[in-house]
Amino acid sequence: MQAGEPKISAERVNVAANTVEHSPPCLEVIQPVKVEKPSADRKAKNSVSLPDNFDPQLYLKLNPDLGTAIDPVAHYLNHGHRESWRIVTLPEIKMSSSRAFDASRETVMIVSHEASRSGAPILALNLVERLASRYNVVALLLGHGPLLDAFEQAAVATMASPRLKNNAPYTNPAVEHLCSLFKFKFALVNSMECRVVLEPLARNFVPAIPLIHEFASAYPNSSAVFSDARLWSSDQVFSADITWESAKDACSPLKSMTAHIIPQGRCVLPEQVVSKAALTKEAEFLRGRIRPDSDTERKFVILGAGYVNFRKGADLFIQCAIKTMLAPGGERFRFVWIGKGYNPDVEDGYSVYLADQIKRSGLQDRFVMLDETSAIETAYEEADLLFISSRLDPLPNVAIDAFDARLPVLCFDKATGISDFLSSCGLRESCVADYLDVDSAVQKIFALANSSELYECAVSKSHEASRIYFDMDKYVAELEQVGLNAAERADQEKRDVDTILNSGLVNAAELDVRRYVRAWASGINPQSPRADFKPDVYASQQAVQTLAGDPFADYIRKGCPQGAWNQGE
Repeated sequence: MQAGEPKISAERVNVAANTVEHSPPCLEVIQPVKVEKPSADRKAKNSVSLPDNFDPQLYLKLNPDLGTAIDPVAHYLNHGHRESWRIVTLPEIKMSSSRAFDASRETVMIVSHEASRSGAPILALNLVERLASRYNVVALLLGHGPLLDAFEQAAVATMASPRLKNNAPYTNPAVEHLCSLFKFKFALVNSMECRVVLEPLARNFVPAIPLIHEFASAYPNSSAVFSDARLWSSDQVFSADITWESAKDACSPLKSMTAHIIPQGRCVLPEQVVSKAALTKEAEFLRGRIRPDSDTERKFVILGAGYVNFRKGADLFIQCAIKTMLAPGGERFRFVWIGKGYNPDVEDGYSVYLADQIKRSGLQDRFVMLDETSAIETAYEEADLLFISSRLDPLPNVAIDAFDARLPVLCFDKATGISDFLSSCGLRESCVADYLDVDSAVQKIFALANSSELYECAVSKSHEASRIYFDMDKYVAELEQVGLNAAERADQEKRDVDTILNSGLVNAAELDVRRYVRAWASGINPQSPRADFKPDVYASQQAVQTLAGDPFADYIRKGCPQGAWNQGE
């Protein structure tokens, strides 16, 4: 078989995965697991059929409350089909109707936590589309969303289910199933929200590279979360120095390690199915709200964008608007926020307090909250400045898009990787406010509005530098190289595990050999496999003799030479 070729036939696709009638060429036939069909009397009594991909053993495994003595087929027919909360089968694998599997290519996996039209899923989709020119790409989605069709068109195969997210007992067999059908070169796991897939991928010797965009401080028990992620990752990529520093602060074992810092490329937003007339109408609506006809003179418009929540700092945006517009000369400013999540009429949380904040300011006529839009480009055209008011926001796509649209960006220091970028192109003084300091942000807004020279400098410098800094082709190429290097190490780890298991020198029932090898490869809590062997001593003393792979496996391959690494020597 060719490298990466899925071991699945058309019959296997339909029986094991319940998918569309499309399968890759030249596939090896694997017989599906036989399920004892219920008798005619049983069928008639229940008037229920088993799902095509029903696996009795898996049904019991995924529903441990049933025990092992019960008949899984009978339970499903009598009870299980009515219990919507019960997990019955693995998610289907849907083969693309437009992109055929190419047996001459390697196969890679891209993982996204969902398929919404938001930052991480849009980046994941862009990765699928770019890598599809050189690889068979399989998309694993831990949730649904409006981008699901786009993923299914861009990837050769897609598995998607919201039940996978944060559900290790379900995700583990799902990943194992994918790995039994496809030979993956590597997997790019986009965001820590997908960390549940890291261990099952590693146990199947698929090198997993998480793309970490989040701040560790945003996670409860962050030390354990990031330590466990590092244990099962073949490598790690952070989108900004600020997120890597956050991870090291939260997880002390990471402080002595290195990681790749690769700013993400500028994403291409998937086109929405909107008619030209509807798009024109939406653009006109936006212009009317951003720059209403009632304005007697042109306002300086500050735009905010993103989901309305505490992390995005919508309250700080409003506070900045109030201070700006109440200051001398503030009458020439208008603030506009665009994004989902502002629902003061139907919720009793964050939105209610924001609405009250806006109302008490007395500036409603020059402050506008708008829902997400299909004509965001119009907002960039009409605005004069994008203000990223986030408390924690690694590299927001709206900022990257704004740079490309020649719209200057203002942000808080230490709250986003955008501050690092602005500093790198000489715009720290004019475009980076002190950490969550609204007064500092107001001062910089006035400075940019009052000086055409300062404003044009911010526009030209950020636009030109962003083309290089946020280069998607470069980003994908660097991720690909990280993945290929990780694949070589994963092959070595597989040989090391086999060497240790075949040596007879450890009790495999007592020692999780895969975890042991991963621990030494990752540097997370490495242990000794035997009481009479010191891996760290062996590694340090044998390094000059070209240590190959895991210390204990190397020791075995070299005939178990005696030395200071043997306990008691």
